[in-house]
Amino acid sequence: MTGRADGSQRAVIRAGWRQLAARARPYRRELLAVAGLSVLLAAPTAVSGRLIAHALDDGFLIRRPATGLFWLGVLAEVGLVSAVLGAALFRPLTRFVDPFRDRLIDEAVTAGLDRALDRDAPAPGGDTLQATEWVETIRQLLASVLRNLHMTVSVAVGALLGLAALEPVAAAIVAPCLLASLAANWALLRRAVERQRRNIDVEEALADEVAAVFRARRDVIACAAEDAVSRDLARDIGAARDAHVAAARIGVLRSLTTGLGAEASLLLLLALAPWLIATGRLSGGEIVGAAFYVALSLGPALSFLVLGGTGWFVGLLGLLGRLDEALPHVRAAAGPEPSAPPLGPRPALAADDLAFAYSASADPVLDGVSVRIPFGAHVAVVGPSGSGKSTLASLLCGLRAPDRGRVSVAGRDLADLPPALRHRTVSLIPQEAYVFAGTLRENLGYLVPGASNAVLLEAADAFGLRPVLDRLGGLDAALPPGGAGLSAGERQLVALARTYLAGAPIAVLDEAACHLDPAAERAAEAVFARRGGTLIVIAHRIGSAVRADRVLLVDGGRIAEGTHDELLRTSPRYRELAGHWKEHHAEAPA
Repeated sequence: MTGRADGSQRAVIRAGWRQLAARARPYRRELLAVAGLSVLLAAPTAVSGRLIAHALDDGFLIRRPATGLFWLGVLAEVGLVSAVLGAALFRPLTRFVDPFRDRLIDEAVTAGLDRALDRDAPAPGGDTLQATEWVETIRQLLASVLRNLHMTVSVAVGALLGLAALEPVAAAIVAPCLLASLAANWALLRRAVERQRRNIDVEEALADEVAAVFRARRDVIACAAEDAVSRDLARDIGAARDAHVAAARIGVLRSLTTGLGAEASLLLLLALAPWLIATGRLSGGEIVGAAFYVALSLGPALSFLVLGGTGWFVGLLGLLGRLDEALPHVRAAAGPEPSAPPLGPRPALAADDLAFAYSASADPVLDGVSVRIPFGAHVAVVGPSGSGKSTLASLLCGLRAPDRGRVSVAGRDLADLPPALRHRTVSLIPQEAYVFAGTLRENLGYLVPGASNAVLLEAADAFGLRPVLDRLGGLDAALPPGGAGLSAGERQLVALARTYLAGAPIAVLDEAACHLDPAAERAAEAVFARRGGTLIVIAHRIGSAVRADRVLLVDGGRIAEGTHDELLRTSPRYRELAGHWKEHHAEAPA
């Protein structure tokens, strides 16, 4: 059991170091600047005790206050130099820490979204925790460790050098206490990292559980399951509490090592002071200078190392080790995306013998589906609710991997294309339009940075968004998160115009106009059809099928293919859908 625990601790530490080293590599210049300034900061500390000794022995203790004040003035100037050097640390520190944080946020958000797509579920609480609290905590810890590096390196080294120069015997008295404190702290370090990692795991598990309960709150109430759910949450909360208590106990033990190193060494030095003075090894001023080194330099440095720096470093390694596991595909794709030959201006889309099920025990949603969609085609996909229309759209766009078969674009496997090339070639607009906090300009043009007002307004006019622009105040009108203030249909118009501007040669509209009236839906499809690319419409109304060149009827895991008129003649299911539309003399859902 102990061997497994030690192995787990070492693995966490190694993973944290690996992440830190890999991500810090591009910032060597900034880190060298921090290290160099920290070395320079050792000098003021090294001379401070000697200056105090001179002020006492050569000034105040022999009734020469002017000389004493002179040496204290020199000490003040040394302190000013130290403050200037400390302030200079912030510039290279900022150039390292903020880009480090920004890149980590990008990777954590990307990984969370990819996992959500793989699970076909909203991003859980743990992924949100990684991209928000964990990443910001890493930034704060990293900045704290580097900003205070001189407290442990420059101050401690400078104080030891100054103490040794003042009197080697004094350094010999203090050093064993410091070494014993560091050894005790090192013995506790690995266990502290392991318990910090346990804290992270249980907090993510609790966040996942809370997110799941919140999503299912209506079901919980409908099934009168409040007590059972409360018991489950209480168990997870208890696990989080126990993990924090265990980590706090290690923290208490580590804090005791500070007393061994700092207070014990100072008491020992003061206890031996009469002997040191009587034997002529140290003067009264030098004793005060040595005590200054221990009490005001070595003591705070050791306290920072044990109570602050090591604690921050433990948290930093634990969090980076967790993200090392959470971002596996990001590690693999850390380098530049490999170049790929272009697909050509008129890529055709094909699916061969596709099969897909949502689990190994579930019936296949699609089975043996093959279809060829030449460039420039206008295709509608119709079928009963739950027949697999959206699943087919996800497969054609590469958002899901088929259990069998392949999807190809211009003859090349879609799964083998670099993500950026795949996204530039095939665009999917889902039913729930994504509108983020920002201006209308940013929402319309974020796939085409730098688009001019004329281009954006032309797209807005094409999709009937001009009244929205007039109502809100133009392209620079601010939208709150989720597009609050826009109707569901207006949000869909924003998403349609955004994808149109991106110019992908293949556009897939997955009920992307379901909140629009039939006339607006027809107009939106016409805009995409006129642009000359391929248009695939997952139909919400049968009218989309009437307008299409070809219709794919998804039913029972298979596809029937033909024109609207051909399917009316050959497919009872399609006649049923079309008959429902005719019966109501309106475009009914497909």
